[in-house]
Amino acid sequence: MRKTKKIHLIGDSLFARNEGYDKPAIETFLLKKDPQLIIYNSSVAGDATKDVLNRMSAILSVERCDQVIILIGTNDLALNKQVPLPEFQENLLKIIMSLKEKYPANQITFLSPSPVDEEKQHYRNNRLIENYAKIIMTVSQKEECHFVNLYQLFLEAANQTSLSQLLEGSLDDGLHFGSSGYSLLADMILEQL
Repeated sequence: MRKTKKIHLIGDSLFARNEGYDKPAIETFLLKKDPQLIIYNSSVAGDATKDVLNRMSAILSVERCDQVIILIGTNDLALNKQVPLPEFQENLLKIIMSLKEKYPANQITFLSPSPVDEEKQHYRNNRLIENYAKIIMTVSQKEECHFVNLYQLFLEAANQTSLSQLLEGSLDDGLHFGSSGYSLLADMILEQL
C-alpha cells in the first residue's frame, strides 16, 4: 500500500480560488484524482512574491510535507503593479532560501504562471509571462529545485482544445481557469509526487 503523500501549495488566486467548490478548486481536483492526498494550502488571492516572503514564518510553520509546490509570479508581472525582473529574481531566491531551512531542494517545485487569453486579460500578456517564467526556471534550476513550465504545458494542451476553453473559469477574465485548467494542473502536480 502506498504511503499517504502530503503536499503544501503556496501561491496566489490560481491555487486559492474555489470556482464554486467548497474548497479551493485545485484541492478539489487533486482529491478527485488521489483521495488519500493530504493538502496544506497557504495560497492567498492577489499574492506576489513579496507577499509570500512576508508570510514565510506562517508558511514554514505548516506541518512538514513530502513536496512543496509554488505557483507565484502572476501578480508580479501584472502591468498595473509590475515587479521589475531583478527584484522578482531576488524575491524568488529569498523564498527558496527560506524553504530550504525546512526542505531539501528536491522537495521544492516551482511552476511558471500559465498563459492568459490576451483578448480578455488587460494587465498581463504572454510575452511577459514567458520572461518571468524564464527567471523562475533559471533560479529554480540554479538552486536545484524542480521546475515545471505550466505556460508551455497549457499551450500544448491548447492544441487539443482551445486556450480560451482551458482558461474559462467563473470570472472568465482570461487568467483564472475553470475545470479543464484545474484538471490539467492537478495531473501535473500529481506527476511531481
